[in-house]
Amino acid sequence: MDNRLTVFHLDDGKELRGGQRQMMYLVKELDRLGHDNTVVCRAGSPLHKAALRKNFKVLNLPYHFEWDPVSALRLRGVLKALPAGGQPPILHSHTGHTAAVSWLASAGLDCVRVAHRRVDFIPGAFTARFKYSKAHSVIAISDAVKEILLKANVPEEKVAVVNSTIDLDDTPWPPGGLAAYRQAARRELAAELNIPADAFWAGSLIALVPHKDPENMVRAAALVLKEQPHAYFLLAGEGPLAEKTAHLARMLKIQDRFLMIGYRSEPYKVLAALDLFVLSSCEEGMGSVLVEAMNASLPIVATTAGGITDVVEDGANGLTVPPRDHEALAKAQLRLMNDADLRGRLAAEAHRRREDFSSPRMAALTLKCYETAIENFKRNRHPVE
Repeated sequence: MDNRLTVFHLDDGKELRGGQRQMMYLVKELDRLGHDNTVVCRAGSPLHKAALRKNFKVLNLPYHFEWDPVSALRLRGVLKALPAGGQPPILHSHTGHTAAVSWLASAGLDCVRVAHRRVDFIPGAFTARFKYSKAHSVIAISDAVKEILLKANVPEEKVAVVNSTIDLDDTPWPPGGLAAYRQAARRELAAELNIPADAFWAGSLIALVPHKDPENMVRAAALVLKEQPHAYFLLAGEGPLAEKTAHLARMLKIQDRFLMIGYRSEPYKVLAALDLFVLSSCEEGMGSVLVEAMNASLPIVATTAGGITDVVEDGANGLTVPPRDHEALAKAQLRLMNDADLRGRLAAEAHRRREDFSSPRMAALTLKCYETAIENFKRNRHPVE
């Protein structure tokens, strides 16, 4: 696009998880391209702190609740104070709740609204109409999410698929340095956890929430350990299912081999140390951690939930199984544990495909969505009907 864009990126998250990292990657790339970006987040949140570390422009809103008039009025004041001329400002909502704030803040103003949809369940009729159908453009992170939006009667011409991504600049090893980084990470983690560095390590890095289905991973691990009793499973992450997941591991008597290692601020120190990455989700917008696993040259076993198959092609760069089927999940893991050649082939193809999910490519596709949104806005100067 020829003209410099002013973009407000809205995210009310209280944690720094996949969606927030995706937004940070986008802001970085758009900044590089000369556009004016502001991260609109909660004061003191992990996202706020991360944005400040990156020297991003920040605007703090309280985000008291979904349709929060206080947040909307504060944002509206900022929008009304913008200088006239140029392209209209873009409000890019990266969460469902901020799409509501965006709608309220922009009522009657010359603003472009872009709504991001990262989850793979059908929104309610009210949400679908006011957050998505009335947006000027909607970004779905996978084909599966797009299909769900279409089922909710969001106009197809407004919906584009832009897969989640990774920032290859954040890769903590230099070109050709993965083997050395892997060895050091594995040695460090083995010492921390007091487990043998030469054992087979399978693992995952997820939020411990229902749609990630960590209990599915525990049940599959119990079956795997019956045939591979010397293997270890590492589950990094935190969330409301932490205690329930740990209890299940104790009930299945695998707590000494299924280790819950908590939140990790440096995910590659876990990913690079693994021999196999496992994603057990029953619902998934796309699963951006899969791309990080691909960057770490890991073979992958994942379910076919939601948009995972946008990333993992069965038999090409990983193995896929049905959701909520711990027996199939265990069988796929055992297949890879027992076949080093297959692991190597899948890992090599996964690493090659990581370029398909690079942040510059994601930013270019997002800019096309902004173009569509601006065109839709200009056809109807009043964004609220």
